Amino acid sequence: MEAEAAAQALNIPFHTSRVDDVLLRKDVGLVVILCPPNLHSQIAVKALGIGKHVLCGVPGGLSQGECLRMVQAAQYYPTLMAVLAYSLRFLPNMVTMKDMISRGYLGESVNLVDVRISCSSLLDTKYTWCCDSGMGGGVLSLLGSHVIDLLTFLQLGRVLRVHATLVTLTKTTDNIRGIRQITADDVAVLQLHLVAGTFVTITINASLSGFMQEVTVCGTAGHLTARQGDLRGRKNGATKDEVFNLDVSENELGQQSSGLPSLHAAGLVRMVGEEMRRSTMLGRVELKNISVSSGSNSSVKSE
Repeated sequence: MEAEAAAQALNIPFHTSRVDDVLLRKDVGLVVILCPPNLHSQIAVKALGIGKHVLCGVPGGLSQGECLRMVQAAQYYPTLMAVLAYSLRFLPNMVTMKDMISRGYLGESVNLVDVRISCSSLLDTKYTWCCDSGMGGGVLSLLGSHVIDLLTFLQLGRVLRVHATLVTLTKTTDNIRGIRQITADDVAVLQLHLVAGTFVTITINASLSGFMQEVTVCGTAGHLTARQGDLRGRKNGATKDEVFNLDVSENELGQQSSGLPSLHAAGLVRMVGEEMRRSTMLGRVELKNISVSSGSNSSVKSE
């Protein structure tokens, strides 16, 4: 069992394959939900209802209804920490970009946002939920949802119209074939019109290698570009870029690869730290025990 192997590796005394076994433990204060996205909403709502703090992977759900149920549960229990793991908004370059936009570096208005992500395949070597769009697999769900959250964070306004094209280029692999075919998208191209007139283009391609993300925001007076963890800008008429942030995400982690792109991992570390400090200040949480739900397996560490 994956849960048993993880528990032994992390010296966790309890493991199970049943979510309820974790949620009903009185010594569990925080539930971290890392499982197929189609299960996020039901586990999060149940955990909040039992009185557990929740940190949930993204996206929150696969439909508006699932997401709304999570929001309503969090609002009903305001003393509990309820956080979705949208980590990009916690990166220093994104925080600086938001501040510079609000201070008018780009001019009177923002007219264009261009986001480009290229990476290697998100598929596992064997058939898992990552292959199934109905379970939340695909680049739009796993990477595009972060970009949508980033647009909200930058306070660029609500979306008025959307046009999207999702393509599954890889339908079979050497290990995934026969009656099971891959339905998860590995290419996503989106065009969004925001209420303030801003035009947004998002291109995600998971048929390449490595991981590269570039976010460019253009305004009437210049542009800002966040490439990986860097942030550079140039005013109209200037001859060279200004450097506002340099990427330190890999050095910042100081640990072996987590399996996440270093950009997302660095943001996640910052997000957890900030949320824990904020919750402690608000008197919400004094945690000693943590439960992790991953796939159909769960582990609990008691201290």
